[in-house]
Amino acid sequence: MNFVTYSYYLYFLPAVILLTFGLTSKRRKKQILVLVSMSYLFFWLASGWHLLLLLLSTCIDWTAGKQISKSDEVKIRKRWLLLSLIINLGLLATFKYLDFIIETLNFFSFQILENKAMHAPGLLLPVGISFYTFQTMSYTIDIYRDKQKPYDSFLDFACYAAFFPQLVAGPIVRSDHFHEEITQPLKLQSHTFRLGITLIIYGLAKKLVIADNLAIHANEVFQEGEHLSNIGLIWWATLCFGIQIYCDFSAYTDIAIGSAHLIGIKLPENFQTPYAAKNPQDFWRRWHISLSTWLRDYLYIPLGGSKNGNKILIFALMMTMVLGGLWHGASWNFVLWGFVHGLLLIIHRFGRNLSFIRNFFQNSGFVGVFISWFITQILVFFTWLIFRIEDTSVLLHSMKTFFGIGGHFDIKEMYAVLPEIKLLTFFIAFGFIILHGLSGKVGMAKYWIAKQGPILWGVICGLLLSLMIYLRPAEIVEFIYFRF
Repeated sequence: MNFVTYSYYLYFLPAVILLTFGLTSKRRKKQILVLVSMSYLFFWLASGWHLLLLLLSTCIDWTAGKQISKSDEVKIRKRWLLLSLIINLGLLATFKYLDFIIETLNFFSFQILENKAMHAPGLLLPVGISFYTFQTMSYTIDIYRDKQKPYDSFLDFACYAAFFPQLVAGPIVRSDHFHEEITQPLKLQSHTFRLGITLIIYGLAKKLVIADNLAIHANEVFQEGEHLSNIGLIWWATLCFGIQIYCDFSAYTDIAIGSAHLIGIKLPENFQTPYAAKNPQDFWRRWHISLSTWLRDYLYIPLGGSKNGNKILIFALMMTMVLGGLWHGASWNFVLWGFVHGLLLIIHRFGRNLSFIRNFFQNSGFVGVFISWFITQILVFFTWLIFRIEDTSVLLHSMKTFFGIGGHFDIKEMYAVLPEIKLLTFFIAFGFIILHGLSGKVGMAKYWIAKQGPILWGVICGLLLSLMIYLRPAEIVEFIYFRF
């Protein structure tokens, strides 16, 4: 089960709402019990026996948090924190990175020592393990830092760890935020219910109309691995994937936040028009906000941050982005993706202080803003090219073509290679660019829609539903971040 299956909207979500407000209304503990039970059911339907890993992480971090809180001895507190980190990161390393580590060792071992290759176990990646691992680890770390008190109830903590809307692909919610949302009995309110419906419809439209249609063109170019010397094809496929990954991931977040609103819980926003960013730092303040702030608070600052000199800053920033890239997947292209983003952040950090650059952007008005935005987007979409292609030979060839090295531009070849619905896909991409730009200027459209009167709201939602029915592709693409 996931957010694009009929069963989620016809059976699962209505059952959660009915059980939460119909049978357990104003009884907070029973409401939480319903949410925990339904969250584990959701995870079992999505990932089977892997729910035992979620339960293990929940029990370990609940126990560690309690033990850390009640002890005043530094050694004991550190031991429980280390136990939490070792088990959580150990599970993550085993199920997500073990094959990658073995394959890497096999490559270097064969190239240098010509040893026999080790067998990779081929473990199935548990859905959402990267998200709930980071979420529960932050709980014990915050208790260790005396920034958070442990939950009084194990059931409340289990609900925080397993809450079904954001369990599989975020947003990564902090424990204090979630605790505030469930301290009182959950209430069904008309304005939050309407906002929830709006966010779900809005997210589904982004996923089915925009992301899945553009995925067809991106996949045609990158999966086939042919015609990689055509600059136009590489640029178009990169643009398609950049729009696809944003609409795909932000759609999941919209549906998650909307589903939570339907049962009276508010989750934090995860995106703020990232393609309106005017520099690399601005981009990371807008993209996957829950992850970027997690990396800042639990990795970048502990590594030294920006208050211990330039050498420490460069080290902390680069390590944060490389590990952040590796968090996305067990492949060297993700490491390279993180490295390039780290490099861009470092160049921006020090380049903005150069007098001639600072003076140019301060005195050039709109022209300077446009140049800054344009360069930022070119570089961001170049990193999406790295993110998308795991095959090294295809990636290196595509990277050179992206910058015009050894490439050519042939419109006829582009037209012949790209699959059907060329014109429709072009208009979808163009429409997204316009609407995304408007959202950056006037605020996010989904909240504007939710505030309209009943008639206009109904017309807009009906239009979005109609677009989903008529423009969705024959095959629905799995949410990209399910793989992480």
